[in-house]
Amino acid sequence: METIDKWFQREVLQWRTGASVAWSVITLPVISIVYLFLTSFQLFHPLQWITGFVSGMFSFTFVSTVILIMIVNAGFCIYSKNTFTVIPSMSITRFSQLPQLFKGSVMLYAVVCWGCGLLLGWMCTCILGDRYASLSRKCAESSDLYCINEYHLFIVLYGGYSGLMYIVYHYIKQNNVLHFPTLQQAKFFQVRGQIPRTGWSSLGHVIWQIKFFYIFYYLFGNIPRDAIAETLSLKHERESRLDSLYGLLLDFALLWQTLLVGLFIQFSWSYGALLYKVYNTQSYEFPVSTMFENFKNKCLVDALSCTKLRLLQALGFLDLNLLSKHSCTRRKELFSLSQPGGHPHNWNKILAVCLSVIQELNDTVQEVNWKILANAPVRQPHTEKSVSNGSSDGLKQRTSSSNGTSKPAATAVKDKIVNGLKKRSLLTFFTGEVPDSAHKNLFASAFIQIWAVDALSSLVVASFNEDSFGVVQMSLRDIITAILNLQENIDKHFKLTGGVSRRVTKDSNSNDVPLKYLLQSSLRSSIYSIVNTFGKHLLDIGLPVDTEKKLHNFLDYRE
Repeated sequence: METIDKWFQREVLQWRTGASVAWSVITLPVISIVYLFLTSFQLFHPLQWITGFVSGMFSFTFVSTVILIMIVNAGFCIYSKNTFTVIPSMSITRFSQLPQLFKGSVMLYAVVCWGCGLLLGWMCTCILGDRYASLSRKCAESSDLYCINEYHLFIVLYGGYSGLMYIVYHYIKQNNVLHFPTLQQAKFFQVRGQIPRTGWSSLGHVIWQIKFFYIFYYLFGNIPRDAIAETLSLKHERESRLDSLYGLLLDFALLWQTLLVGLFIQFSWSYGALLYKVYNTQSYEFPVSTMFENFKNKCLVDALSCTKLRLLQALGFLDLNLLSKHSCTRRKELFSLSQPGGHPHNWNKILAVCLSVIQELNDTVQEVNWKILANAPVRQPHTEKSVSNGSSDGLKQRTSSSNGTSKPAATAVKDKIVNGLKKRSLLTFFTGEVPDSAHKNLFASAFIQIWAVDALSSLVVASFNEDSFGVVQMSLRDIITAILNLQENIDKHFKLTGGVSRRVTKDSNSNDVPLKYLLQSSLRSSIYSIVNTFGKHLLDIGLPVDTEKKLHNFLDYRE
């Protein structure tokens, strides 16, 4: 029997990816027209600018080049689908981020980006025409000798460089991470809302990277130029050689065209990635239970339990969260009893998966808290007075034993050297810990727990009026205990790490706010929603003593 992950990849993921690639290719002519409009920009000759743009837009060269661009970008988007992930991996230091760029899959993707960037750079020179059109041209009108066109070479090489630098934006800046929207909107409105942000981020990335290419070409640009000229038996033009950095910077026309080429490549690829993320983060409705044999292992509980394909698991929890809040019919199906037998199989299976993911994060956070407490420095008092002589003697023995062990001289010198190097600003930038990296790794998949907690609390609240058989109330003790234990460990972790306050700017959105804060607020709101529904009757369900004490804080509104 086919597993749910293979079925999902064939029936859902493949079609969603195909639709995103199709739309990214369909909109490329519009992006190319905007690119042509900007490349023909002439501030002091607006009429010539408009006429040149219109004639160029309907030329055979432009139309054929756009078709080639669509083919290249379609292949690039199809290949890029394997680079996206649901759970990001955050390195502790900036230096430790570099090894992930040298993995086999990333290196192969870098070759693809470089090759596609070279092709797009060459196609952009076809659109530009004039002095950028070809690699060679006559040295003089009356001469039969051909010289290398360094402007063409400069643009093509920058296209390959821009493709390579896309790797940094894609992996280091985590453009390959799928973020699920807080509010489910139509795909059109999501894309329309994200296009300005994608454009500005692409422009910022191009401005950041272009200065490094200018320096690189000034230092090493003669190597590919001379090699190509010697291979093709081309001469060098004295008046158009880009030998000096001063000459490069003063050529504002070349700088403008180079900037537009980089922006065209970066935006077209980022736009394709945006469409992929929008299409594949759309909610999918799984059957709660099914009577058909072919779909027996493709229900909601199977999606929740699938760890082979994290995207499928995330969509399962998203569907459960939406079910718990907005679908009375599906909730009744979840609360129903099996016939014959009268057992709540649907509820028991889904409850077990939700409690397992909550307990998994709870155990991880608790283990981290223990490590922090174990590594915490012990504060030694300066003056010691004890009522008990036995405790005073024991404290003196511990103090004397700790003072008697001193570090070897070699270790002390080594620590001094390492600490001195760390104080250097450049080394500190690369070896220092990335802000909030430890928490991002710890709570990288916390959106699963957030949806699980929200779904359970919403189902518990809905069961007050909809659960005719009381299947949810029978599990109320386990649900409250799991949520309260996780809430206690999260609060304890914040106190140990000093992360009790959240900085939120006016430009921040749900993707920018760390998941740890969203999880903390979700836990508290979920507990209060249950407390507001059942009140003090929760104390009669047989909670453990420590859990009952935690619940009293919420019953008295002290949390």
